[in-house]
Amino acid sequence: MKAKHPSDFFSELSEDRLATIAELLLDVRFNTTREMTSSYDDTYTRECAIFGRSKNALIELCKKEEHDWLELASPGMDVTFRIGNVPCRFFRDDPESPVKRGFFRRNQVDDLFADDDDIPVMWRFVVERAMTEEDEDRAFFIGLNIYQEKVCQWSYSPTGPILHSVDTEVPPTAELPPAKVGVRGESDQREEKTDDHDSPRLNETQRK
Repeated sequence: MKAKHPSDFFSELSEDRLATIAELLLDVRFNTTREMTSSYDDTYTRECAIFGRSKNALIELCKKEEHDWLELASPGMDVTFRIGNVPCRFFRDDPESPVKRGFFRRNQVDDLFADDDDIPVMWRFVVERAMTEEDEDRAFFIGLNIYQEKVCQWSYSPTGPILHSVDTEVPPTAELPPAKVGVRGESDQREEKTDDHDSPRLNETQRK
């Protein structure tokens, strides 16, 4: 089954709009981590600064006139913004198994509703921290249904956007033809003997 893009559910969730926000969140994380390298900094101080800067950067982005598709819905700690009419929030979490408090909680402006459990009613930007220096941070945009189940996932990294399938269907096993097995004929044996005669013989010195 083909993976669905967020815009398949809501047309305002276009590729360029999602990339604009994903790039902002990744840039804030990269720049903050690079700047906070003193002996007084650790994971806690960096992550707190990254959250605060990301929140303020999103609020500022919403105020820019060139992004008329982006609106600030709530400026609080649970900052919520709308892409068109679709409310979204952001977290630094594991996109496969989010554990942050409030990830699934909806506030007064996070107000999408649907009776169909195949349609997302919650949209979350999730920034995944690189685990090693060889890896890179990634931003995910995840849609969850009324049962808090993932029904859509799009991700972005410096190498470009990727669309993920979230269904559980396994591709069918490819049928391979059986290997051909036969009895060697006299012609095969004659060819092998000919090859043996053509091969150079080792003299006594070479064998040693």
